[in-house]
Amino acid sequence: MTPSRLAEANKLIAEGEKYLKTGLFKWKADYDSAAPCFQKAGISYKNAKEFQRACELFLKTADCHFKNGSRFHAAKAYEEAGMVCKELKKFDKFAAHFDHASNLYMEDGTPDTAALCLIRAGKTLESIEPSWALELYTKAVGVYVNETDGRVRSAAEVTGRVSRLLVKMNKYEEALKSIDKEKEYYAQFDGGDHGASGRLVSCQVLIYLLLGDQVRADSVIADGTERIAGFAGSDEYNILRELMAAFDARDQDKTTMLLKSPMFKYMDAVYARLTRSIKVAGYSNGNSKMSPTTPNGEDEDDDDDDDLC
Repeated sequence: MTPSRLAEANKLIAEGEKYLKTGLFKWKADYDSAAPCFQKAGISYKNAKEFQRACELFLKTADCHFKNGSRFHAAKAYEEAGMVCKELKKFDKFAAHFDHASNLYMEDGTPDTAALCLIRAGKTLESIEPSWALELYTKAVGVYVNETDGRVRSAAEVTGRVSRLLVKMNKYEEALKSIDKEKEYYAQFDGGDHGASGRLVSCQVLIYLLLGDQVRADSVIADGTERIAGFAGSDEYNILRELMAAFDARDQDKTTMLLKSPMFKYMDAVYARLTRSIKVAGYSNGNSKMSPTTPNGEDEDDDDDDDLC
């Protein structure tokens, strides 16, 4: 920051502090006038990459707006403080400021803005602190679900973010429960979004097969035929049935071919990547069709060591 810019910023801070002072003939602080002074000074310090000082000034701006009764503008200032905390790599403070901003938006009566605030923060934290991102996304879902007009589609979309992040974290059982919630939300649409629900069944089948649980994979397909209109006659259903038949036959070549079909190839990348790790029970490289094996992976009628090569 140039000396003149620094002097200007410090002059604004001094002016803001003057507005906050009370005296014999001034009984109440002028928060309305002080807030823009601190905000402008904060922007100057942020542009100068003096992030710690900028954060302090944005928090002071937020406090002025809050005491002046403007929850919305206080929330905006908390978001600005959060963004400079991101530059400082203080991600705990970043998350806390955005979370507090969302609470203020809710108090202001703007739940959509509250949810978007949480989603923005979650996107930033996904690759840094995924568990914090999950908390923020989950809170955003709650905001949408509790709105008077029931923003179910938005709730479904954010729940989808939760599901995909859980898969990335290898928390597959939690991901399966989250996908169930997605399907519940899609079922609540007028007429239901059966296409989206059907695709989610495919995602669950992939996870179950990755976990080696064919029984639950079959069960989720059967449940889909009962609950999702038109699913039984869909392309997704037919390919899933072929896939389960290949698993039953322990045919790795057929399984691999089906997993490379466009239905799986053009899924969300998080789910498409799962197909690379799915193998039929007892599969080993070089054996595309497996004979029945014992739980230890040995042929049931292979008792003699002489048969081994």
